[in-house]
Amino acid sequence: MNRRFTLPILLAAAMLTVASCRSHREVTSTPTPPTSDAATETRQYTVISFTGTVDGLSVNGQVRMAKDSVIWCSVTKLLEVGRAMATPDSVWVRSTLLGVNESGTFGQAQRKAKTDLTFSQIQEILESDDAEQRLAELARQLGHPATVRITRRQQVDRLSFPFNK
Repeated sequence: MNRRFTLPILLAAAMLTVASCRSHREVTSTPTPPTSDAATETRQYTVISFTGTVDGLSVNGQVRMAKDSVIWCSVTKLLEVGRAMATPDSVWVRSTLLGVNESGTFGQAQRKAKTDLTFSQIQEILESDDAEQRLAELARQLGHPATVRITRRQQVDRLSFPFNK
């Protein structure tokens, strides 16, 4: 007797479950307003991949930047050694291996590094044809001898990963 009622009850429960999953709301679309050319303008990003040595440590890294807006940098040696983000008014540096997690204004970073380079000057160095020599000279002036070899430089319309703080 139990078997005779079990199958119809299971079928009824399955039908109720399927019927209850259906949406009864109507989907309406609102027309989107036309956008101006400024809103649809795509931003160009520069992506620079590099290898180098800093204080005898061989590293790989990548710099991603939007002109006059932001510079992201990630440095790896098997694992991520550190990452940094700079805007014209702020700087953020994080290195879990070195136990560093600092943020502040661009002026504070200039004082700490004992340099008077501005954000636009750093972007100009990174975009220049002699960036490797200029970065090595800058590192020597800061007291950290380094060599840099740019392995790839390209312009892209969008970045392939978000840079999370």
